[in-house]
Amino acid sequence: MPGLFEPINIKGLSLKNRLVMPPMATNMATKDGEVTDRHIRHYTTRARGGVGLIIVEHTYVSKDGKLSQGQMGLYDDRLIPSLKRLVKAIHAEETKVAIQLTHAGAKASRNVTGEQPIGPWNVMLPNGSEVPRPLTIAEIKAIVARFGEAACRAIEAGFDSIELHGAHGFLLCQFLSPYTNRRDDAYGGDLTGRLLFPLEVIKEVKTSA
Repeated sequence: MPGLFEPINIKGLSLKNRLVMPPMATNMATKDGEVTDRHIRHYTTRARGGVGLIIVEHTYVSKDGKLSQGQMGLYDDRLIPSLKRLVKAIHAEETKVAIQLTHAGAKASRNVTGEQPIGPWNVMLPNGSEVPRPLTIAEIKAIVARFGEAACRAIEAGFDSIELHGAHGFLLCQFLSPYTNRRDDAYGGDLTGRLLFPLEVIKEVKTSA
């Protein structure tokens, strides 16, 4: 694979090679979503192995979007210091680091969040825990803002890039799918409507970061 170990510049992000570690959930965070020493050992070991970019595991932007008890969070400013430690440790190995932001939506569980899951519509997911409550337009706008706020915190923590989780049946994906999105307002219907929420999130993150 010629060029695999050659440097590359992607829109201002300079990587020492083309090796990228994708985001993989570790469930090593505290119950509040804070980075732990286990995280730092885990990621610095991979950085020391020589990858050019590490994308840190999916990180929830709002408490109602938390998927699992040990998931990393970025919903509050008090989580920034521990993330700064993580970024600094990875940078010390001359590796760049991104973070993946997400909201579980209807994939969330009352056992984790303490409340009924939310989603674009009251459609039970094949692997869901219960029927979600449809989001109001005001709530959709609030979640868009949460993504932007999380992006600001990520930049303050020193991350080099931000990735949005739009797959695997999480909230962005739920709005895109005609199976889970049966809304009849501006956020549903045809593909243009179903794209509205994800596009608003992208715009908010780009503006905030």
